[in-house]
Amino acid sequence: MSKIFLHIAARKESQGIKNKNEKKFLGKPLINWSIDFSKKMKIIDSIIVNSDSKRILRISKKAGANILIKRPKKFSSSKTSKLIAWKYAYKYLKDKKILKDSDIFVDLDCTCPVRSSKDFLKMINLYKSLIKKRIIFDGIFTITEAKKNPYFNLVEKNKLGFLKISKKTKKKITRRQDTPSVFEHVANTYIINPKFLKKAKDFMSGKFIGFKVDKYYSWDIDDNFDFKIAEFLAKTRKQNV
Repeated sequence: MSKIFLHIAARKESQGIKNKNEKKFLGKPLINWSIDFSKKMKIIDSIIVNSDSKRILRISKKAGANILIKRPKKFSSSKTSKLIAWKYAYKYLKDKKILKDSDIFVDLDCTCPVRSSKDFLKMINLYKSLIKKRIIFDGIFTITEAKKNPYFNLVEKNKLGFLKISKKTKKKITRRQDTPSVFEHVANTYIINPKFLKKAKDFMSGKFIGFKVDKYYSWDIDDNFDFKIAEFLAKTRKQNV
């Protein structure tokens, strides 16, 4: 039977907010929100925290994470992609003979702390059902409807510096309601097939399925403004609904 490994990557440094991942968010370190959420999901077999910070690892252990991965600095800079962090964790778990390629690798981004347990369980069930049907895919990640649309109200500069619509269609679009649907990639939850981590060189080169979530669960923290909005959302929207 496949096990479910819950992975959280948390760098020490942050460009927008100093020590963001350990900063107090409504009274407890930001990373604890993802760990506490994971603990409530009884289907999770192990909670992994992957960090270059000894302090974050200590905080995580105290909060309930049971697998701690100390990531080297060279894989922890501001230029390090999420995929590199995942691949480092994958290799660590495989070398320790903890993870099998038939298991389920889930990643929660601790900078997106407001989540729905119902959505999470639906995503896990969707992943399992697709595997059972032998559908060829690499994973699922959360998306939400984009506020702006490149076919209607997103523009870019041409070579002369004049603005033009980012994407054109054969038929002229005059109403937002008539545009093709586009979505924002949300850093809420990722479910990854371990086989993808074994071979992947680029995240979006994979065959991924989107799982649509409410905008309440799509707020990602990059700066202090985002932090305050996320706290407001956490206060006004019940967790685990």
